Amino acid sequence: MGKKLEKFWNSLDRSVIVNKRELVLGVAACTLAGVLMGMLLSPRKTVTIGSNNGNNSTGSSAGRMTGDEEEKSEDTSSGEEARED
Repeated sequence: MGKKLEKFWNSLDRSVIVNKRELVLGVAACTLAGVLMGMLLSPRKTVTIGSNNGNNSTGSSAGRMTGDEEEKSEDTSSGEEARED
């Protein structure tokens, strides 16, 4: 095993001509592989994007009241009218 490793190590000394395209693609592949390995091997598996300040609206219902909120607003408005009478 040691001789094979030494032979491989010594073969790395010779010059090799590489196209720029191959070099860029090799660097990009190594970078993406490193990012992927970092994500998979990281201890933290959940990601939070944003400030998490309590704005938990879900897309299509953003800015509109749900049925529960409408009932609550109707209940409070009828209660306020009863108090005003």
